[in-house]
Amino acid sequence: MNPFTEHTQAQDLSYSEHWFFAMGVAWRLLNSVFAFTLHAIFPFIHIDSRLDFEATMVFLNEQNDWLENFKKNR
Repeated sequence: MNPFTEHTQAQDLSYSEHWFFAMGVAWRLLNSVFAFTLHAIFPFIHIDSRLDFEATMVFLNEQNDWLENFKKNR
């Protein structure tokens, strides 16, 4: 099977739907990683509450719920 479509078909998503979803999650996580990296080096730099650990967990749960609803309502 084609490696570009095997996972997306298993998730019931088109390649572009999967790409946009995964890139959105990756972008958000990259921002959190950047904030935590800066904070690790410079502990006096505050991590914005939108990027802290709890907010990131909430974001991931919301994205998972959105994806499940998206697939259910197609």
